Amino acid sequence: MHILLSHRQPTRFILVLCLLICLLQFAPANAETDDSSLFMEAFTSFQGKDYLHSIEKLNHMGQLFPDSPLRDVSLLMLARAQHRSGDNDTAAQTINQFSKEFGNGPLADSIEADLAALAKRRQAGEKLAPNKHLRAAAQKVRNEHLALERAAALKAEQERLAQERADRERIARERAEADRKERERLAALKAAKDAVRFEIETPVVAAQEVGSAASVLFQLVNHGKDAEEFSLEAMLPSGVEGMITQAADRTQPVQKITLQPRQHAELMIAFKMPADRVDGSRITATAKATSTKFNDISKSKELTITAAAPLLRAVSRLQQAAVAGEAGSYKITLLNVGSKAAKEIDLRITLPQQLKLTDAGGNGCWIENEQLAACRIDAVASGNLVERSLKVSVRTDAAGKTAKGAVEVLQTALQVKESFNGAAFTVKAKQP
Repeated sequence: MHILLSHRQPTRFILVLCLLICLLQFAPANAETDDSSLFMEAFTSFQGKDYLHSIEKLNHMGQLFPDSPLRDVSLLMLARAQHRSGDNDTAAQTINQFSKEFGNGPLADSIEADLAALAKRRQAGEKLAPNKHLRAAAQKVRNEHLALERAAALKAEQERLAQERADRERIARERAEADRKERERLAALKAAKDAVRFEIETPVVAAQEVGSAASVLFQLVNHGKDAEEFSLEAMLPSGVEGMITQAADRTQPVQKITLQPRQHAELMIAFKMPADRVDGSRITATAKATSTKFNDISKSKELTITAAAPLLRAVSRLQQAAVAGEAGSYKITLLNVGSKAAKEIDLRITLPQQLKLTDAGGNGCWIENEQLAACRIDAVASGNLVERSLKVSVRTDAAGKTAKGAVEVLQTALQVKESFNGAAFTVKAKQP
């Protein structure tokens, strides 16, 4: 700091200026909009004898911050940098400006004698010649510093480019390694999935009787070389509930099963065949097995199940010509053309208005009223028929009218009800 201060300074002033410089050294050097930062850059260059750079920074500071509280020290350092770089005339003008602004301040006593002499000569109107030797020396220092700065910048740029290249190479290596690991993972996953080999096999599915518990057998076979666990699912038509069980124990549902290599499991879909299915109609149940290790690997097998049921038809007719006022016989024939026997059958025979019921004939039949009879039939085997006859009389006022009755058939065990119209007939008038 002796560059700024002379031996004539009072001790008190030296301490003040030293404290100022120390505080400025810790000021943030963020941008040239900060007068403290600009001053410290100029001070550092002055200390390094790079007077031209110091002058540049101080001039810049003066332009941006003409009212800076550092103006006194900056003017004094500017004059000294100009003087030591050989620019005597400008140095003298700067000292004169300093004296004009701060001539009564404590720094006025720190001006060197030779600089003060130059200022007096300039005030006297003398045009001061530059010191070419100092000018050349200052320019040499500036050039050397610029060369160092360029070298440092070049080195920094080279290091930056080298770092970027190293980063690119590292990223490329990491990406290649990640790609390799991903390929290996996918290959291992594919191999593991390919090793999961299983099938659902089904024998011929027997017909299932309606309204009763039904079961459809199938086999799950593990063809792989490793033990595999499978989740099981039965899919049935809407309204039909069921589950998968083992053939050896039909009471417990099986949701998961583990099979050893080449092992198979005897399984079944257990459900209740709907009572309203027509004999010979078909429903589809699906057995599905999914690998618990890979839930995107599954096999399904559709099982077509045929319903076995009684198929009843009722035929009712008057056995002779209908003549007004005469008696007759009304026969009901119930046929089972289905594959299963019909059980617990209730008949309700409705006679037309032209007939009047006189006797139900027994045999499980009885009269409800003049137009309605009921019968209970225990069973009708597949391919068989049963007949019932009712005694009736033709109403005397029914001549010329066409009529037909109806039979309602209720299979009470299955809760299936059907209605069948009787044969039509026309009542003839009684011949005199």
